[in-house]
Amino acid sequence: MVVVYYGNHFAQRDKIAAVLDQLQVSYIEIGEDSLEQTMEQILNSQGSEPAQSDQEIFLYFSDMDIEEITKIDQALKEAGIHVLHKAVKTDTNITWKLGDLLEHIRAEASYFKKREKLRSLVSDPDPVLISTNPKYMNLMVMCYELLEETGVPEKMYDKAIELIETFPKSDA
Repeated sequence: MVVVYYGNHFAQRDKIAAVLDQLQVSYIEIGEDSLEQTMEQILNSQGSEPAQSDQEIFLYFSDMDIEEITKIDQALKEAGIHVLHKAVKTDTNITWKLGDLLEHIRAEASYFKKREKLRSLVSDPDPVLISTNPKYMNLMVMCYELLEETGVPEKMYDKAIELIETFPKSDA
C-alpha cells in the first residue's frame, strides 16, 4: 500500500495514478485534511480528498519490500516524476501525524542537501586557491573532516558552506 500526498504535484495526479495502477499497487490518496491524522489512521481510512498544496509530494510505503519500492520509484522517474520526500512505515512513524512526518522528512532532506552541497564544494575546490593559499587549504581540510563526523548540526554545514562560498579570491 502506498499513501500518496500530491502536494505541489497535484497536476501530475493522473500520471502518478496511472503508474501505480499499471504496477497494480494499491494506494490511498490524501490531502490537507489528513495532516492531523496519524499514519495508522490514514492507512485504516479510505483516504481523503487530494488537492493542490504548497508542500512537496510525499509517498508513504506500507508493508512493501525494497524491490517493490524501487520498482515504483523507477517507474515514476521514467514518467518524469521525481519524488524526493518518501518514508517507509516503521513502528515509530506509524503513530506520527502526517503533518509531523512531513516536517521531519523536509528537515531531513534539507540537512542532507546541505551535506551534499558541502561535499560538492570540498570535492571541487578552487584550483588556484588550493595550491597558493594555506588558509583556503586548511578550510577545505576542516570541511572535509566535518563531513567525516556524525551528528553534525545543520548550522555547522551552513557555516562551512558560507565560509567556502565567501572565501576571498585573493589576499589583496
